[in-house]
Amino acid sequence: MVALTAAAAIGAFWSLWRRRYHLARVAAAGEVTLILLGWGLAQYPYLLPPDLTITGAAAPRITLELALIAVLGGAVVLFPSLYYLFKVFKAR
Repeated sequence: MVALTAAAAIGAFWSLWRRRYHLARVAAAGEVTLILLGWGLAQYPYLLPPDLTITGAAAPRITLELALIAVLGGAVVLFPSLYYLFKVFKAR
């Protein structure tokens, strides 16, 4: 994981040096993703070693299901609103 993160960092630096900014953005996003993934893999299965595991910190199943329903319901309202907002302000 460290080698992949280092490769992404080198790729971002190289892209900036060569003025390929789109590629640099992609490499930087990949680098951040790999850092967070590596952190998660290093901690697994603990959130706070040595006592609190991911399973032990989870909410009851019904709470997780209701939270998922709320997020999906919010997305149904949010995404069309954002689409309309961008369409109105990008119009000429």
